[in-house]
Amino acid sequence: MKRKTNKKGDVWVSAVLYFGLGIIVIAIILTAATPVISRLRDKNIIIQTKQVMQVLDSNIREVAREGPGAQRPLTIDIRKGAFMIDPAISSVIWSYNSKALIAEPDIEILEGNIRIRSSTGGPSNTYPTTLSLNYEGGAYLRYDAPVRTISGNTALIIRNAGITCGPTPTT
Repeated sequence: MKRKTNKKGDVWVSAVLYFGLGIIVIAIILTAATPVISRLRDKNIIIQTKQVMQVLDSNIREVAREGPGAQRPLTIDIRKGAFMIDPAISSVIWSYNSKALIAEPDIEILEGNIRIRSSTGGPSNTYPTTLSLNYEGGAYLRYDAPVRTISGNTALIIRNAGITCGPTPTT
């Protein structure tokens, strides 16, 4: 006597097995790709911030060249990291713990007027990265907000107030 087989049940069992295997394969791919995606995202953030700093630097230098009274409105967009204007050392500094190593560790690289420094040994396998612009002896920086750390989309006005830096000559 022939035995009847349940073809509908076989189809559902196969579908569940294929679905389960598909989920496992996707999970393995995502697990392997997440660190790569994270490094690419961090590298992109550093490149975008570098471009913001180049625009900021060119505007500061242009206003300084034009003389007292010159000013430029500027909007900067800082997505991650700490962006600070430090009047004490006449510097603009951005620091970020990146998963991407963009420069030789513990060696400062000069790209235009931007100083780039990456270090090793950050928290959870990150590289503390710093981009800075230094105007010591060339410009006096002042940020009138009570907090000197900038984040998000921020409007700035770069103004030449006619204040000179360094020692004043005596005659």
